[in-house]
Amino acid sequence: KCRYSGLIPNCVVLVATVRALKMHGGGPKVVAGKALDPAYTQENLELLEAGCSNLTAHVRNARRFGVPVVVAINRFHTDTEAEIELVRRKAIEAGALDAVPSNHWAEGGAGAVALGKAVIEACQQPSQFQFLYPLEMPIKEKIETIVREIYGGAGVE
Repeated sequence: KCRYSGLIPNCVVLVATVRALKMHGGGPKVVAGKALDPAYTQENLELLEAGCSNLTAHVRNARRFGVPVVVAINRFHTDTEAEIELVRRKAIEAGALDAVPSNHWAEGGAGAVALGKAVIEACQQPSQFQFLYPLEMPIKEKIETIVREIYGGAGVE
């Protein structure tokens, strides 16, 4: 879309939840209409850390485009300070400019002020936006670039 619109992003905001990261870490299946497993409602740093590899991959992929990344951590009442801090640390280690808990679902706009400030700060950073591949590149090479750079694959057959 950037190529055709001419619009260049000033930053990327990735949204994460402790619950989703626990699911990515191998947590029990979530079924609509059934109570959540305690793995999601009680502190479980081991499961969360395993799931943070997914967040790390997304932060690194976004950084490949040369713009600052802010991780918005949608905070739920069951999230502990240790869990939030683990997500923050992992996001920043992966290259995010900041990772900010957001309580907007419970507090409205007031719960997202810190996130808004982090996004403003990120947008004020110099952007070295770049496309992953040149438009003129043959389609096979474009696919191979995406496989290698985004998915970490060796190539395509």
